[in-house]
Amino acid sequence: MYRVKEVSTRLMRPTLPSINLDLLEQLVSNWNKEWEADASVKVFDEGLAQYMLVDELSHHKFYAAVILGKPALRCSLVEEEPEDRLDEEADNEFTLTNASKSSEHLEQLKEVLSKRGYRFAA
Repeated sequence: MYRVKEVSTRLMRPTLPSINLDLLEQLVSNWNKEWEADASVKVFDEGLAQYMLVDELSHHKFYAAVILGKPALRCSLVEEEPEDRLDEEADNEFTLTNASKSSEHLEQLKEVLSKRGYRFAA
């Protein structure tokens, strides 16, 4: 059984180095208001007022929420800490994948995440 908690998007921290732009555009364009409360986003509580995102879908729902200006999401707290591949393998630099067309929302996401110390591969 997962514990559930309302978590500010400002406190969520990505751990995966790639962003699938097709998936991101799909989630932004078809945002389901239920995702804000259904605890489908999985995070690990670091105990440092930061929550590590756990899986790919959780990451992309977080990115979509950031683009859409959602202040918080109801999340499931998991007990196992995810591997922070974004920090350990990619030095906090995102790689963009599956860009079948230019992403109209990418610049907005880049602006927010860049302020948090993340970079994007050229």
